Amino acid sequence: MMRRSALFRYARLILSLTALDLRIRFAGSKLGLAWLILAPALTVCAYVLLFGGILKVQVCADCDRLSYGLLVVTGLLPWIGFSESVSRGTASVLAQRNLMKSRVFPMEVIPVTAVCTGILGQLAGTIMLICGLFIFGKLSLTILFFPVLIVLQALLTVGLVWFLSCVNIIYRDTSQMVSLGLLLLMFLSPIAYTPDMVPKELAFVLAANPLAFLIEGYRDILLFGRLPALNSVGVFAGFAALAGIAGHQYFMRLRRLLPDCV
Repeated sequence: MMRRSALFRYARLILSLTALDLRIRFAGSKLGLAWLILAPALTVCAYVLLFGGILKVQVCADCDRLSYGLLVVTGLLPWIGFSESVSRGTASVLAQRNLMKSRVFPMEVIPVTAVCTGILGQLAGTIMLICGLFIFGKLSLTILFFPVLIVLQALLTVGLVWFLSCVNIIYRDTSQMVSLGLLLLMFLSPIAYTPDMVPKELAFVLAANPLAFLIEGYRDILLFGRLPALNSVGVFAGFAALAGIAGHQYFMRLRRLLPDCV
C-alpha cells in the first residue's frame, strides 16, 4: 500500500509540475497554450516548403503535395516530442538545483515533468492530425495502437533524460552537445524522406536509430492503416524498457552525489 500511495502521490506531483511548467513557459504570451499547436504547425510548413517546394523531394511517383505533407507531419510529430523532451530534460535538474539538497523532494520527477511537457506539444499536433484524417475518411482502426507507441516513446525518452540530466550537472557542456546531437539526429531520421530512399550501404544508420522505427510506426498506424511489424515492436519495447531501467538506476545512484556537484 505504501508503494502504491507513493506512486499515486508522484503522479499527482508530476501533473502539477507539468501544469506549472506550461504556465511559466507561456506566461506573458498573448497566444498562450495555442503555441503548443502553432509551433509544430510552423515547423511542418517549413519542412514541407524546404524539402517539397525548394528541394523537390519526391518520395513516390504519384505522390502529390498533400500526401507528402502528411508524410512529413507524421514523421515530424514524434521528432518534436522527442527532441523537445530531451533538450529541456537535459537541463531540467540543473535548473532546479536548489531542490537537490532536499532529501524529501523526489528529484527523479523533474526530468519526467520535462518529458511530459515535451510530449504534450506532440499530442496536441497529433490530435489535430487525427481529426483531419477522420474528417477526410482516412482514419483506420490501427489508431488504437497509438497509445502503445506513446508509452514506449515516453519510456525511452525518460530513461535517456534521467541519464543526460545527471551528466549535465557533472559536465556543463552536455546541453550544448545534446543540441548538436539532436540536430544531426534530425537529418539521420526519416522525417522528410522514407527508408527506401536511403542507399543500401547506409541502411545500417536507420537500423541503429530507434527514432526511425518510431517514425515509421506512426506512419503505419496513422497513414497506411497497418500495424508495425511485431518483431520490430518487441525489439523497440525491449530497448525502451532497458533505457528506462538503466536511466533510473543511474539517476538514483548519483542522486546522493549531485548536491556536491552544483
